[in-house]
Amino acid sequence: MQRKRPTIADVARAAGVSIGTVSNFINGTAGLKEGTRERIEKAIAALMYRPSSFARSLPGRA
Repeated sequence: MQRKRPTIADVARAAGVSIGTVSNFINGTAGLKEGTRERIEKAIAALMYRPSSFARSLPGRA
């Protein structure tokens, strides 16, 4: 049985932050406190999260 790929929501839940905060961290669009940044980094490493190349290729909001 194949495991489901971790999502931004999974990372947010593990780090104790919002989905938007994880998105901002991944895209580098917001200044985050050091502790928040570390929690997100640890959650990403623990879950082995990788952004979907398909999702990243989609156009942004209009």
